[in-house]
Amino acid sequence: MFLIYPLQLVPATTANQILDNIITHLQGDYGIRRYLGDSYWCANYKKKLPPQERTRDWSESIEERDRLLADGEQAQWCVFDPILSIIFGLKFQHHQQPQDLQQQIYYLNRSLGQLTGKDSEFGEFKCPELYHREDDSYVSSDATPLLWTQANLAVALNMMETSLSVGVKN
Repeated sequence: MFLIYPLQLVPATTANQILDNIITHLQGDYGIRRYLGDSYWCANYKKKLPPQERTRDWSESIEERDRLLADGEQAQWCVFDPILSIIFGLKFQHHQQPQDLQQQIYYLNRSLGQLTGKDSEFGEFKCPELYHREDDSYVSSDATPLLWTQANLAVALNMMETSLSVGVKN
């Protein structure tokens, strides 16, 4: 995704394939999975690992952490939806196709929907790093607020303002 934005290093056909793969294979109800089989902040991560183990260097023993993961229980990251909104905003501003504006709005709305609510232990209107399953519900991780997500959301909001000023060609 970062090859598309902010780096802009891939041709449009490759960018479209990357977007399709992300949307088809990694998009969840709460965010975007980093990759299939990602065991970081899998379901009940806090219960399965003591605090000192959650962020340790797993590079020499990733198989150990991967054993905690059941299929479909990957964390869903909030940092990516605003970037998708930005990418579709850039596409819209370049080609002025209504479907790109619709996608830009869709991913901006997903981003806004990821903000913490009044019941969050971190307070309202915070940009989480990710949502993970704890028992039967999804909750934000301990890295809330995450400034990287917040910065991406700010850029996505700015991009939406620009798109709305451009409008759709008849």
